Amino acid sequence: MTFKPKIYFTSNVFSPEQIGSNEKISPEIRKKISYLWQELNEIAELKVFDGRFPTNEQLKSEFKEFRPNFIGCHLSHPITLEMIKNLELYAICTSTAGFNHIERSKIDDILLTHTPGVLHKTVADYTIAVIMANLRNLIDLHQYVWDGHWTPRDKWDLDQSLCSTIDKKIVGIVGLGEIGKELVKRLYPWGLRILYYDIQQQKDFEREFPNIEFKENLEDIFKQADIVSIHVPLNKHTEKMVNRNLLMLMKKDALLVNTARGPIVDMEALLDLLEKKEIQVNISFDVFPIEPIDENTLIRLKNIKKERPEIRMVLIPHNASADADTRGKMDVIFLEDLINLARSKKLEDLERVHLIPQHRRELKERKWKIEEYWKKCSQ
Repeated sequence: MTFKPKIYFTSNVFSPEQIGSNEKISPEIRKKISYLWQELNEIAELKVFDGRFPTNEQLKSEFKEFRPNFIGCHLSHPITLEMIKNLELYAICTSTAGFNHIERSKIDDILLTHTPGVLHKTVADYTIAVIMANLRNLIDLHQYVWDGHWTPRDKWDLDQSLCSTIDKKIVGIVGLGEIGKELVKRLYPWGLRILYYDIQQQKDFEREFPNIEFKENLEDIFKQADIVSIHVPLNKHTEKMVNRNLLMLMKKDALLVNTARGPIVDMEALLDLLEKKEIQVNISFDVFPIEPIDENTLIRLKNIKKERPEIRMVLIPHNASADADTRGKMDVIFLEDLINLARSKKLEDLERVHLIPQHRRELKERKWKIEEYWKKCSQ
C-alpha cells in the first residue's frame, strides 16, 4: 500500500487500553481487540480522541486538523455534514447497530458501516428484564426498602403491593427485525399470545412460531396488547411514530417499552396525556428523545409519579446492549470493518464489510467516494 490512510477515532473507548482491558470481557475478545489495533497501526495513521465524549466543536476542529479518510464513532458522537465538509472522507464506521447519529448528504457517497447481528440477544434479554421489573413493580419496592419504609409495623399482608405477572398477557411487538425475532424466541415457550407489526408479514418466521399473529394495522397492536415493545430503527418514517392517537388506544395499565430509540415515541404527547390523566399507562424506557434525559422531562415524570403513584416507571440510561462480551464483539466487528476498508482495492473487497442495508443493496449500482481512495493506493 503506497498511500497510508488516516483513521480517526472519536473516543478512546475503542482502544486496547480501555474496552480492550476491561476484565468483564472474555480474554479471547480482549486479545482480538489488541491484535486488530496492532494491524491498524501497521496499515494506517491513527488518531484517537483523548476522552470518551468529545463536543461537536472538538470533533470539527480535530477533523479539520487531522483530515481523516476514515472515521470510527458510536452513538454518543453525532457526525454532521458540517464537521466533515471538505474532507477526503471515504467511510464512517459506527460501533452500533443504529446509524441515525450520522448525517448523510443527498449524494450519500460516503460508505457507512455498523455492527448488526451481535446485540439482538442481549437487547431481547434486557427487554424482558425491564418488562418483568415493571410488571412486578420491582423499582418502587426496592426504593421502599432502600428508604427505610419497611418497618415492623409494615411487615407483610395479602393485599399489600399487589402487582401482576406476565401470565395471560398479550404482548405486542412493533418491528420484527433481529431484536423483535429474538424477543419472540424467548417469550414463545411461555405460552403468551404474541402479536407483531412490521412493514411486511414474516411468513417464514411464522412457520417456525405458528402461534404469533401478524397485525397489518399498528393501531391493532396498541388496542389489543397489554405490553407494547418497540423494536424499529429511527428514521424519517418512525420518528414520533408512537403518537398521541396510538397512546390513546392503549389499555388501562398497559405497559409501553422502548429499548430502540427515544424519538420513536412522542414524549411530549405521552407526558401531556399522563399529566392530564387521559391515559393510565406504565412505561419501561431505556432511551429518550434527548440523552441524557433533559431536566424538564425528568421533572415532569417525577411530578406524574408523585400525583399518580400507581403508574409504574422503569427508566434506564440507554444500556440495553451493555453485556460485556456483546460490547467487545461490537468493537471487534467495527475494527475489522475499518481494516477491510483500509485494505480494500475494489468493490468486491467490500462484500465482507458490514455496510448499512441501503449501501449494501446499492453497492454495485452507484459511484462511491472510496473509488478515489483506490486510485491513490494504486499509484
